Parts: sequence; C-alpha cells; structure tokens
Amino acid sequence: MPYSKQDLQNLYSLSFEDVDATLAACGLSKEQDEYADEQIQSGFDVIRKYFNEAQVGDFAAATEMFSQQSLSKTKKTGGGKKSGNSSEQELGVTTVEDNDLDISQLLAQATSQCGTRISLNEASKILSACGLPDKEEYTGTECEVFVEACTLIKQQSKTYEEVAVHFGVATAPDDSLERQELLAEVQGIQGSVSSLSSTQTAQVMQALPQMSLEQLRAIKLQFLRDLNRELREYVESGRMQAEFQAAADTVIKDPFLTWSPVSDAKNRPLNGEVSQKSLPGN
Repeated sequence: MPYSKQDLQNLYSLSFEDVDATLAACGLSKEQDEYADEQIQSGFDVIRKYFNEAQVGDFAAATEMFSQQSLSKTKKTGGGKKSGNSSEQELGVTTVEDNDLDISQLLAQATSQCGTRISLNEASKILSACGLPDKEEYTGTECEVFVEACTLIKQQSKTYEEVAVHFGVATAPDDSLERQELLAEVQGIQGSVSSLSSTQTAQVMQALPQMSLEQLRAIKLQFLRDLNRELREYVESGRMQAEFQAAADTVIKDPFLTWSPVSDAKNRPLNGEVSQKSLPGN
C-alpha cells in the first residue's frame, strides 16, 4: 500500500514540516509522490519510534542515530545470505530468512492493514488482549495475530475484553470501586426482573461477578429495559389499578385505628377525680 505525504500526516498526526523532516532523517526524498510500505516500515516508522520513546530530542539526533543503526545492520549482515532484490537491501527490508519485526515495523504493518494509526499505548493494550508479550521483535505468526486483534478493535469496534475472549486470553476482573458499585446495583436490579426463572436467576447471579465493566453496563441497561417493559404491561393490563383498589377497600373495611369501650373507663381517675367521659363509640 503506497503512502502519500497527506497519508503520513493523517496517520501519524504530524504537520507537513514534521513529515518532511522525518523523511529526510531516514534518507527518503521529500519530492516523491508516494512511498512504498517497505520504505515507511524500515525508515519513517523507525524515526517516529525514536521520538515516541523519547530516545532523541530533535531531527539531527534522530538522523545520526538512524545512520549509526543502519551502518551497524550493514556490518552484521555483510557476510550473511543476501537477498536477490538489491532494492530491498538498500531499504533495509527484512528478508524471508529473517522476518522478525520490531515494534515500529509491527505498528506499521497493523496501520497499513487497518487504515488507521495505532499508538504505542494502544499497541500495549492490544498485545495484552491477544496474549502477546511486550518484547523487542515479533515473528510473522505473532504479527498476524496482532494485526487481527487491531482489525477487531479498529474496524469492528470490539473492546479489549472481547478481543481477549476471541483469542482465549484469561483476564482478571476489574476490581475498581466503580465496578464493585455497578455489580451491586446490577445484582439488585436483577432480583426485580420477574421474567427470569429461578434457574436463570441463579445462572445470572453466578456469572455477574466475572463480567467486565462494559458487560455489567450492558446487562444493567438490558435489565432496566425488562423492568420498564414489565411495569408498562402491569399498568396497561389493569392489574395495578385493581390491586390498588383492593388495597384501598381493605383499609376502608378494616380501619387502621378502631375505638372500643374500656370496661373501667368510668372508674379511671383523672386529676384525682373519676372521669365521666367515655371513649368514642359509647
């Protein structure tokens, strides 16, 4: 996938000046209309990695570091097996015999596949979600796993928890206060949903503590919808009015306070005298 300067500016959130400076630092011409994926991976991404990891403070230092590392790679591979494509050697492209990718190349590959920039912070979370360790280099197979995870998150809007489930990676439940409070709230709401059978209630109660924050939010919303539906049906069916009327009739037939004669009311002393008044009903 070729990249224009505009593509690089959008993908990496850079100004045109920084794009030009980055291209110059890795030895690429600023006058090209498009740049090959291999050129971006082996040059542009490397320079951006220096800045992202605070290894350099300006483009002069970045240019020097890139030159030194390129020279070091040339010396290491000088007596080794050479690729038949000289342009690949000039660009420092990884050959089939040595296809491990560093983190910057891994990000470039995922960015190319997903069509959107992936930050180092996002990459760390994605690596964890798909069960890959944070290390210096990644194999071709690991790269495929990472790209698939990035695609799920960037293109299909999957959460990190959903990606972890997809790859069979066990994740520890979030123990934050927010999650604990939400869990208690959902458990309380769940007990009010009458449409659930006793078996379903037991299954839900067992599953709730293992749910992530996002899952708890989703199930809370579903429970509230169920409660709203049940309440609407309760009102529209006339059951609420009938039960309220029955309760009111019970109160009228059996008053809260009933007055009855007291046998010795006339003999009870009041201020030293015998009261001649009787209680209501006499």
